[in-house]
Amino acid sequence: MTDFWGRFVAGGLGGWAGLGLGVLALVLSLALLALVFRPLVELLSSRDPEVARRSRVRRISFSLLVASFAGAFFVGLFAALPRATRHENLFFEVAELFVIVCGAYGLFEILVTGFGTYLPQLRGRPPVSPIYRDLFRTFVYFALLLWALKQAFPDASIGTLLTTSAILSVVLGLALQDSLSNIFAGLTLSVDRPFQPGDWILIDGQEGKVVEANWRATRLLNRDNDMVHLPNSLVAKSRFVNCAQPNGLHLCRRSIGVEFGSQPNKVRAVLIDMMNHVEGVLRDPAPDVFTLEYGPLASSYEMRFWIVDLDRRTRIESDVMRGAWYHLKRNHIRVAFPSQDLYLRREVPERKPEEIFGLLRNVDILRPLVEEDLKLLADDLSSHLFARGEVIFRQGEKGTTFYIIKSGAVSVRVRGTNGAETDVAALKPGDFFGEVALLTGEPRNSTCTALEDCELLCLDRESFSVLLSENPPVAKMMSEVIAMRSASAQQKLAQESGQGRPQAAKADEAATGRILEKIWSIFGFRT
Repeated sequence: MTDFWGRFVAGGLGGWAGLGLGVLALVLSLALLALVFRPLVELLSSRDPEVARRSRVRRISFSLLVASFAGAFFVGLFAALPRATRHENLFFEVAELFVIVCGAYGLFEILVTGFGTYLPQLRGRPPVSPIYRDLFRTFVYFALLLWALKQAFPDASIGTLLTTSAILSVVLGLALQDSLSNIFAGLTLSVDRPFQPGDWILIDGQEGKVVEANWRATRLLNRDNDMVHLPNSLVAKSRFVNCAQPNGLHLCRRSIGVEFGSQPNKVRAVLIDMMNHVEGVLRDPAPDVFTLEYGPLASSYEMRFWIVDLDRRTRIESDVMRGAWYHLKRNHIRVAFPSQDLYLRREVPERKPEEIFGLLRNVDILRPLVEEDLKLLADDLSSHLFARGEVIFRQGEKGTTFYIIKSGAVSVRVRGTNGAETDVAALKPGDFFGEVALLTGEPRNSTCTALEDCELLCLDRESFSVLLSENPPVAKMMSEVIAMRSASAQQKLAQESGQGRPQAAKADEAATGRILEKIWSIFGFRT
């Protein structure tokens, strides 16, 4: 073994042995690349964006692959060429240069990725600034290149090379003034750190999410999913707004105009209540509404609300504006729009009595009513619109309204004792809900949400008071329906939790009697 190593160092193994050693070195280096280095780079880059991760893995793997082939060529020539004549062979010198440069580059990039990106992210800190990493790389790679040239070409004059490099640097500096301006501006931004990757900024009319700030430019991803490249010199000279600082809260403002005659306090209360139900709008700080002006066409109001999810800002603002229309509509407040109507009257939409009578006849608890009773009841109906995904009421809230679905669909969810919500029903046109809270005075026992845009016919407690006083049998039927629905919901919750078996839901007479007693009590009637 000692004799083999001595012959290898001296270059006396010959061409065939050198070829065999070269192939063996290539196989071992490729196996090391596939089993160790590539998985290590993927691990260290796992917290980076997908595009950056793939680019880093591809770049480091390629450099180590080149180093593997150059290393195999170097080992073969090292074993076959005598020591005294190795550096007289150009192929040997080039192979040695590639081994040192490519191998050292790949290993150094792994170290920079681990200590500059992965470890800070693992500790919950931002990665080291790319400009600092690039500065460090520049010095290391320059020193490495000089050392590699000296090793591969021992007869070359490094001093002459440095002198030539200095002259070339002056020429390049004069030719690349703009690029150098961007580089120094990027260095200044890196020191001040006015923004970090992931922050949303507004600069020169461009709004975007900071993806990266490198030597030359700052890259933003705008809301159209387009990449915007801003030169660092422009960023350093411009006035820009960082929407994510100082505490991550961002105030949104949306204006809306309503017709004259609407009470400002009522408009404010309706809009604030609406914003409190929009997902993404913070409850603290609380949303607010300000009266701006009484213009020639409308009374203008400004809705102000706070968010933290800037990625969803456009969606949240859209939900606020959409919710404003529906809430104002349900509260009989009209959104203003430019109009040239000179008639001082308001059109009343034609009602369709037959359609409404058909819906009322299909309601189980109203079947004992005669045509005259249904007509009186239809006169008390009011129509409300709800948007898809909008919560009509929540479990635990108080309510005095009974709903009949004219169009659309509504889901009914019940929250169990464990806090989990279960879908117990999907209601369609002609179905009704909300009768429990209205008739018994109990809080809402479920959460109802519009599965699509809905038009609901609504009756209040006063209308039912007149109905029950003139039709006592209706109260009995109502109590039976309520008891049956309650039993069905409880059974479905038990099935979802694994505590019950599928069987027909039944309402006992005791439950029906208790509900009937509550109905008479809430409406002030005697049994």
